[in-house]
Order: sequence, then C-alpha cells, then structure tokens
Amino acid sequence: MYFPSKKDGWMGFLHLVILFLCFGLPILSGEWVGIFVVPLVLGVVNLLIWFRTGYRVDGEDLEVHYGPITFKVPIHKIERVDFIKSPFVGPALSVDRMGITHSASKFLTVSPKDQDGFLQALKESNPHMVVNRP
Repeated sequence: MYFPSKKDGWMGFLHLVILFLCFGLPILSGEWVGIFVVPLVLGVVNLLIWFRTGYRVDGEDLEVHYGPITFKVPIHKIERVDFIKSPFVGPALSVDRMGITHSASKFLTVSPKDQDGFLQALKESNPHMVVNRP
C-alpha cells in the first residue's frame, strides 16, 4: 500500500524558490547555456523530491521514496513510532512527522498524508512496535 507524503504550504513555497533559482535565474542572466547544467540537475532533483516522496508498506518492508533515493526498512525491526513536529531534513515534506526508530536505534522521519492508515499498515506486519501518540 502506498502512502504519499503530506506537503506543507511553506515547503511548497521553498521548492518554488529553489526551482526559480535553478531555472529562472540562469535563463534571465542571458548566459544560461554555460551555467545551466548544475541548476538543471538541482532543479530536476528538487522536482523529484516534491513529486516522488512517499512510503510503501509492502509485506515485510517499509519502502521509503525520497526523490531519486529509495531505501527499505524491514518492518519487523521497527521498535517505536513517535508522532513529532520537526522541520529538520528527512524524507518528509511536512513538519507533522512520525519518527521511526528501527534496527538498533537508527532513526527515520516520515510524513504520510494518512498517518492512521500508515500506522495500521505497519502494525499489521509488526504488532509489537511501541506507538507514542501526543
């Protein structure tokens, strides 16, 4: 089951500013051909992050998609899930996040749009995880 990331408005504004800096400024400068490659790559990565951040609960794994990066966390290794508010970097596009502690105290933040459905899908594969709601 796929859960897209919740997206905050301020995060959308930030991504628009980045896109303008990556695409608009090189074109407006008049010398955009020579300096277009790096901003183009950064702009494409930014677009991928905005449109391809989400989480797939697939049997025994939590698959995290964050732009061009994808990684898996075995659900049976998830120890705790905490509901947190955090603006710090992670594969999430909202400050309303879930902190997932897994595999010997490794920590990951996610921001599924449907937090309750996401948590239910995780609990189906690992009913022993501890859930801390505010």
